[in-house]
Amino acid sequence: MQSIPQLSKLLERTILVPANIMKMILVVDDELSIVEVVATLLEQEGYKVLTAAGGKEALACLEKNKVDLVLSDMMMPVMDGRELCKRIGADATHSAIPVVLMSGTHSAAHLDGCRYAAFLGKPFDMQKLLSVVASALREK
Repeated sequence: MQSIPQLSKLLERTILVPANIMKMILVVDDELSIVEVVATLLEQEGYKVLTAAGGKEALACLEKNKVDLVLSDMMMPVMDGRELCKRIGADATHSAIPVVLMSGTHSAAHLDGCRYAAFLGKPFDMQKLLSVVASALREK
């Protein structure tokens, strides 16, 4: 059993850890420049970040890692963001993972059959991105 001073120190460390520390975000986009900018921003905010260049790669990443949120582009070759979102939602293992979709050409109106936490139109403000990510993680 730990003494009171030891417990106090443990609680102090626990309380000071921001909520985003240790949260894993999977960033999915076929545009490397977008992936790099978004991943860097999220890492600077204390998130752990995994990246994938498309939907199939993202699904493989989900099988190997515990991911807390998926941030995905809509327009990608082979498997687009809408299909990725549908597959995540249909998989009992991953259906609780919030999906945030981003697109410069689509609107949220075209997302029938896809349960997503939020939609971001490109270009987006970086503070807006951080706010949407934090909100989606809180609602998880």
